[in-house]
Amino acid sequence: MHSPPAHDHTLTAHRRPPRRPGILAVDVVVLTGCAAEPPATALVVVDDQVHLTVELARTTNQQRLGLAGRDRMPQGTGMLFEFDPPGARRVWMAGMTFPIDIAWISNGRVIATDTLPPCTAPHTGECPRWQSPGDVEALLETSAGSLDDIDPGATITLDTARSPATRRQ
Repeated sequence: MHSPPAHDHTLTAHRRPPRRPGILAVDVVVLTGCAAEPPATALVVVDDQVHLTVELARTTNQQRLGLAGRDRMPQGTGMLFEFDPPGARRVWMAGMTFPIDIAWISNGRVIATDTLPPCTAPHTGECPRWQSPGDVEALLETSAGSLDDIDPGATITLDTARSPATRRQ
């Protein structure tokens, strides 16, 4: 019986599946294309009293998810939902573990604010909903207490050029 030389790895090489680099390249392209793009950010100033770095929730998926699933909201941050076209809107706190302040915005001004409690009910249908007080073009969400001194009529300024993410580029 003849045994192969110690350096011959022919048997091992034949057991491996054939390499198909074209398929690997396609897999990488597909997976890269599926990666979620981080939301854009901007600086929001409310009546020159409150300055917030906010994520811009522009897509349907970003707006649907909102802040749900997060553990906290750092002071000085928030999320801005821009609606096109403007209209009556409803929000809820399903999946939220901390309270937030909201400001309904129309024509660049706050028309109402509220503090919303978290809702971790096992059935999301048990979570209350809040209706906008009229047609709105945007909704600002930030940490509870941030909008305590903001009254209806306060101006909202959105500056995408001065956002921290834009300045880093």
